Amino acid sequence: MRGNTIFVFAVLLNAPLGLCSAYYPDCAPITGNLDVNLRNIYPEGGEWSPSNCKVYLGSLNNGTIVEYDPYTKTTNVIEFPGVTHNWEHFVCGVDYSHATGNLFISASARAPWFNPDSPGMGTNLTGPNRLIQYSPRDRSIIWDVDLGPLVDDIEKEIGTSVGGLQDSASDKDGNVYVPITFGNFILKIDKNGETSRFYDPDLKKLDKSYGFGGLFITENNAMVVADGVSHGFVVFDLVGPDPTKPLFSQPEGIPDNYDLPLVCDAIIAPRRYRDTVALCADVLSRSMSPYGIITVYVSKDGWKTSKYAGAIPVEFGQSPDVFSTAQFATADRVYALSSALPYGPQAFPEVKSTTLVDITEKVDQLVGTGEAAQTKRDEL
Repeated sequence: MRGNTIFVFAVLLNAPLGLCSAYYPDCAPITGNLDVNLRNIYPEGGEWSPSNCKVYLGSLNNGTIVEYDPYTKTTNVIEFPGVTHNWEHFVCGVDYSHATGNLFISASARAPWFNPDSPGMGTNLTGPNRLIQYSPRDRSIIWDVDLGPLVDDIEKEIGTSVGGLQDSASDKDGNVYVPITFGNFILKIDKNGETSRFYDPDLKKLDKSYGFGGLFITENNAMVVADGVSHGFVVFDLVGPDPTKPLFSQPEGIPDNYDLPLVCDAIIAPRRYRDTVALCADVLSRSMSPYGIITVYVSKDGWKTSKYAGAIPVEFGQSPDVFSTAQFATADRVYALSSALPYGPQAFPEVKSTTLVDITEKVDQLVGTGEAAQTKRDEL
């Protein structure tokens, strides 16, 4: 099956911030696995859009996003000028903003993630980085921001390269935050598309190994970042007296055989669990599964402290070399992407379709559901 292709050109620079949720449709429940019948999507990021009841997948190697209707099983391929079929870009993160009802799409540099001439991720930190705010209701670009000048300023100041932009998260005012994975800086883009530096690490201890790999913002405006350098969470109180001050904390209960905690390709806090459960897409750890795991963490104090609840092996019964690069959630279900990515110098494989795997019951088994859920999380 071939999806329709939509070319997006219009840029609405002065679009109003955020439609009230009363304007949104009531999305009918979905459950079970979802098969997206398009060839060679290679999703790195995915998101559910409650503003129009559709799923959006970042087609990593194509520089597009795929709009998937879970009710009609139809698809549209959305192309972006300067990004689609541009070898320098990867479409990594696709993240929904409840403040705006829009999607933030990370069109990041390809080289830090996949470069046949480099020995591994994070060794070549060159290339363009852009963040696109896209309206799924109007199928239009709100703004398209070049993050390159801000990254260049950082590099000139500290005297070394940084890079690896992937996911983003939006606060209640429509500001969006983008971590730099290799360097652990955080960029901020306000609702009008103006860029600034939100957080700088301690330059005396600068570590350019895999660090800030994903983030989410709670309903109380706490920004929770997964940090592969400290192997813990970094929390920013965005409504506190010093929103740029980080709180570092390590989860309790990490198994002895788990050597890479919080090295996340992405992390989410599904609304089903009211910000008390986080899922980390760990594609690098192979000690529990040859294709990575989805680790589950719980917190009952707004992520000031947390505990490891368990892991879901990525063994979905698909073809070999299928990893889960991210998860997304509807109001009451949790889905895992399955992506056939070449974590090495080999070429991208031919893939006929992509399955979005319903892992809700697997998460529920680890954290509990319904009235017993909080009791079980308290016990962890």
